[in-house]
Amino acid sequence: MDAEQQTKTESAQPEIERREPPRLRKNVVTTIGARALYMITRVGIPPFVLARIGLEAYGLWTTIFLLVSYLGLSTLGISNVYIKYVAEYHARREYDKANTLLSTGLSITVPLCSALYAAIWLGWGWVAKLLHLPASHAADGKEAVLIVVGIFLASISLNVFSDTLNGMQQIAANQYFWTAGFLAEFVLIVVLVGGGRGIRGLAEAYLARTVIEDGLKMWWAWRKLPWLHLSPRLARRAALKTVIHFGGLVQFQSLLTTMINSIERMLALLLVNVSAAGLMDFAKKWPQSFSSIPMAFFAAFLPAASHLEASSDAGTKQKNLSDFYLRGARYSNLCTAYFCSMMALWTYPILHVWLGAKMPMPGVLTMLFFAFSVSMQFHMLTGPGTSILRGMGMVWEEFYYSVPNLIFLAVTVPLSYLYFEAWTTLGIGVAVAAATICSACVLMVRVIFVLRVSAGAYVKQVLLPGCVPYASAALLAWPVWWTTVRLGRWTGAGVVLAAGALHGAIMMALLYGSALNAQEKQQVSRIPTLVGRWLQSARTAAQ
Repeated sequence: MDAEQQTKTESAQPEIERREPPRLRKNVVTTIGARALYMITRVGIPPFVLARIGLEAYGLWTTIFLLVSYLGLSTLGISNVYIKYVAEYHARREYDKANTLLSTGLSITVPLCSALYAAIWLGWGWVAKLLHLPASHAADGKEAVLIVVGIFLASISLNVFSDTLNGMQQIAANQYFWTAGFLAEFVLIVVLVGGGRGIRGLAEAYLARTVIEDGLKMWWAWRKLPWLHLSPRLARRAALKTVIHFGGLVQFQSLLTTMINSIERMLALLLVNVSAAGLMDFAKKWPQSFSSIPMAFFAAFLPAASHLEASSDAGTKQKNLSDFYLRGARYSNLCTAYFCSMMALWTYPILHVWLGAKMPMPGVLTMLFFAFSVSMQFHMLTGPGTSILRGMGMVWEEFYYSVPNLIFLAVTVPLSYLYFEAWTTLGIGVAVAAATICSACVLMVRVIFVLRVSAGAYVKQVLLPGCVPYASAALLAWPVWWTTVRLGRWTGAGVVLAAGALHGAIMMALLYGSALNAQEKQQVSRIPTLVGRWLQSARTAAQ
């Protein structure tokens, strides 16, 4: 594009400062690729595992991670402190402060995680009751819990290396190592569970994954960050105050977030049974797995916002951050809508080809799948705002999502009991989805106010384009349903994949004609050329 064309393009859209933190685009693209591959493995594992260990054992496995998610809250706030302040110290080249902060955090996490593991080991009888551990899985369940909890808590302490790389905006490197870990786990699950190791095999695969991932991140951090020096002697009271001030807010907010994200499984476990918790996991597996792709944007937003705030002058800071939010929310919402529209409107065809004859409670699972797909669309709309606000140090603003969510849950969950006249898996799931949608709307309004974003601009640039993928998926809904239910499982899978590709093409055509600005249209028009170059390179390499 020459200078004249660029001037015309920029004048055809709202005036936006195109200032972006370094490595942002590479970090986002790499993270999207890694999470797409992760999504494929996560979606592929449950049918394989279910066929070999059954719904009760699978429910127990998901419940183990419900336990570790709450144990992780003990130090989750520190992780966000690492990312935020390393990004700021790096922008100002204050590496001594970074080493002091990291050493102080490590001096906290190592003894704390060790104490937590000792408490789990010594209090196993209480833990087994909490997990509703079935008698048929007393031995292998205990072994799996102790393996997963032990390696998880060790990983929390070692996250100092991963979080430092994120703060330095070397997110792409972290994604490569994460990918190596979960691919190794996937292969080991096939080998170990397929060989009859059951829940033990799942735990052993998770152990191998974490050792590979954390080992690579430690190696890379020591190699690429010559300023990095960690020692208990560097721990300081001033750094501890920073950890407590910022990390404490994140800690409490993370407690509420974890509770909200796992509330459907927790309620199903406590009010119904362990199999109901497994059914909830199946219903949420696709929405949760596919959401990891738009979450690639959010992972880059926190350090990018911290860097942007630290490097912007007072006159342009607010505008840079609000424009950054609009762009980030627009693209992440379009990415989310592409997946969620298919999951919401093609529910049974997807479940039919995913689980086949092993599908438990098809009617309930289909309705839960729809409810979680729609609520995930709203939940992901909150991601850009919360990530940027964390990067700005405004963690307390996230309470506008978590607190209303708990209030809505206090209303919707009892209503589900009154409607069904009993505690049911379907009632609990729909109640949780409704509370998520309502609270997401509350936070979106709050973020627009705090970042001084025009409500009209948000509707035009973010919300309306996000409706286009649903129109595209609706056009294909009836043919997909009609075809897949009449075909075998693998043939139906081919139909769903082909329909997904066609859905993407129709969506892009609709967006091109109705929602994209001039610069975006130019970028879309380059896609065939880039694909052609990639195919030519692949052909040349093959020869």
